[in-house]
Amino acid sequence: MKQVVRMCDVSFDAKLFETFQCGTPLDDLLSSHVGLPRGVNYMIIGDPGVGKTTIILDLMANVQMSYPEARMLFISAEMNEIDFSVYIERYPKFAQLPILFIESDFDEAVRNWELVRSVVEEGWDVVAIDSFYELQGIIREEEGIRMKDAESWLLKLIKQQNKAQNSRHVNTTFLTIQQVTKSGNFVGSNRLKHSITAMMELKLDNPKNIYSDRYITFSKHRRGDVGVKLYYSLSSMGDVFFDEARFQKDQHIKHVQSKVSGQIRDFADQFDKLFNQEEL
Repeated sequence: MKQVVRMCDVSFDAKLFETFQCGTPLDDLLSSHVGLPRGVNYMIIGDPGVGKTTIILDLMANVQMSYPEARMLFISAEMNEIDFSVYIERYPKFAQLPILFIESDFDEAVRNWELVRSVVEEGWDVVAIDSFYELQGIIREEEGIRMKDAESWLLKLIKQQNKAQNSRHVNTTFLTIQQVTKSGNFVGSNRLKHSITAMMELKLDNPKNIYSDRYITFSKHRRGDVGVKLYYSLSSMGDVFFDEARFQKDQHIKHVQSKVSGQIRDFADQFDKLFNQEEL
């Protein structure tokens, strides 16, 4: 039975508050402490073709190169080995990432839910799922349960790993790609929405033009800022290109706007005080 606690009485391992830095401007968006936190859940959404999978694989590959001791796991419920080989041609560094391919083949000897759970419980620092909805559907069909129950199974597993209930006792971070409807709305229950730490959105400047500029922003973020845009391009080979100059310029403009807004508020407060004194 759960007990009421005071946070001043709760202690954590200091390592829990360290971050994984991928060495790109994306670090500044991932958290206010710069980098990807441990034991959190980030949901990634965006229209088809905007680059959700590529951005996440690039992030994980960069973290793996910077932290050789960190264990990365990519769970693919949408691509098989042949599909993935296309990514390797463009981004050779992805070849070093451990991948668990999940396919709905309805083989009674292979239960995908048991496979996912046993592999995840080995203990990984970062686990990416592509996509949550597809994996949820595979579990629902193979286990003969409702989508709601399949979601509960996955969320329970994720929360257990967040709290280091695995063989390595590490607080696992999950990067979960999720599908959206044709109107761009999030696919999933309110429970799923509330369970995530941050919602990363990949968008087009012009939603009707797939060739328009692309950017990353957070619409929900318990560990960082919302509304900040980081533009990127997938046209180069080997690495995702992040427009750092544009990002720094936008940050400077926002800082100036915030400073001016503060000065205007201070001036308004001083005027109100002076006006009220004159009335007295």
